[in-house]
Amino acid sequence: MSELLAAAAVIAPFVSAAATSFAGAVVDAVRDRIADSAVERGRVLLGAVLSRGTGDPPLTEQDDEAATAIARLQPQEREILESAIGQWLTDGEDLSARSLTHSIRAVHSAYRAGDRTYVASYGDNSPAIGQVGSATFHFHRGPDGGTA
Repeated sequence: MSELLAAAAVIAPFVSAAATSFAGAVVDAVRDRIADSAVERGRVLLGAVLSRGTGDPPLTEQDDEAATAIARLQPQEREILESAIGQWLTDGEDLSARSLTHSIRAVHSAYRAGDRTYVASYGDNSPAIGQVGSATFHFHRGPDGGTA
């Protein structure tokens, strides 16, 4: 399992609570930037959540744990998280941690699907060529019993 999916349970409540507490200011600004990519929308909100001003309350232990989990992500996983947050913000009005966790899993799955290679092979006794994780081959015998 990726570091991101393992950290999602800690990250989602932190980001969700922050998005809800912003009560519109940052969330509306991010939603208004529809022309920007989902990654950029997520990056803007995540940056706002992680940066603390002098008037902001200090991080709780759970907040600090979430910020640490985010900081430990690999660059690709950070991009996946930012994309998931960006999509989550524009997909609807549900700013719950559960909804964000679902978005993280869906975006992660879509990124992971891009890492797979699919091979199709057609014709009599045609071999599949390429890197294959698992495959099923069906060879149909010709009129001569499959010897040709």
